[in-house]
This record gives sequence, structure tokens and C-alpha cells, in this order.
Amino acid sequence: MTMTTLTRGSHGGLRVSPRWPARYVHVDADALKALQHIQTQLPEELTLILTRGYEARATHLGFARTQFRKFGIGVFRRLYPNRQHEITDIFGSNGHDVDGTHVDISFCLNGRRIRMLPLGVFTPPSWQQRRVERHASSLNCILTLLKRYGFQIHRNATERLQIHCDFRVNQRFRDTIL
Repeated sequence: MTMTTLTRGSHGGLRVSPRWPARYVHVDADALKALQHIQTQLPEELTLILTRGYEARATHLGFARTQFRKFGIGVFRRLYPNRQHEITDIFGSNGHDVDGTHVDISFCLNGRRIRMLPLGVFTPPSWQQRRVERHASSLNCILTLLKRYGFQIHRNATERLQIHCDFRVNQRFRDTIL
């Protein structure tokens, strides 16, 4: 497995915009190639944005993320007492601390970034549903291509809107895009 470090900007047609407070996105080289290939398959008006990849726990960023998670869990528990079962999915590292095959993606539509979760994971489910309805065509197109090219989309609805996915390439995909 080879890791690539990307700065903010465009990389082979794929836009990179690290999620605060990160300054870089560390991603598996094969996952990056797959995302770049997917970008070529998307309609012209859609642009993928890679926002998060590998984040080692033993760094300042890893420490910061851990602290943000602890605080976030407390707030989430109070805001959404009926959604306690989602805490592990939403606030777990979801593999970001394992390797660069676990990524979060966003997208632009006609040059405008679409924020499916305008309040992050604290976005109320009713707002999430309205955004899904408004951007269903774009979202379905992106999710379909991600799945086709070896990405597994997170099972949790909120994480799915963060477009958290894990690259699980198999030989068929490797022969096609890598």
C-alpha cells in the first residue's frame, strides 16, 4: 500500500479540500486513482472533493480529532437522545486512523459546493432528508460510481451524507482502472 499526501487544490481532476484543522489529505494511491477515474465518469457539472483520508492517532491532528469527538458525543447525546445507537458510527474513527483507503468525499454542482450536512453531524434528520431530495440525482450518480469502482459506502445515513466510504478494490476493478 502506497500513501499519497495531497494539498488543497486540484489533483488529476479531483479537487482536494482538507477538513479543518487538517492541511493535507493522506490517501492510498490506488484509492486516489479510483477517485480520479470516477471523476472522469461524472457529468461535467459534478466535481468530487476529497476532504479526509488517513489521520494517524499519534499526531496533533489525531489528538485534536479525539478531543472533538468527545465533545461532539456529549452535544449529540443532548440534542438527539433518540439517536444514541448512531454514536459509534458517527463519532468513531471509521478507519481513518488505519490507512488511506477510508475517505470522506463531498461534491460541487456547477462549481458550487453542496453541503449535505450544513451543521456537520448535528444537522437535523429533517434537514438531511430535504437535502437528499434536492440533490438526489447528483448524490445517486456519485454513490453509484463509487460502488461500481470498489468503494463501500457507510451504512449510517449521516455518514453516508458525509460520503464516508472505504476502498475495497478487487481484481476486476484493479484491471479496469489501475
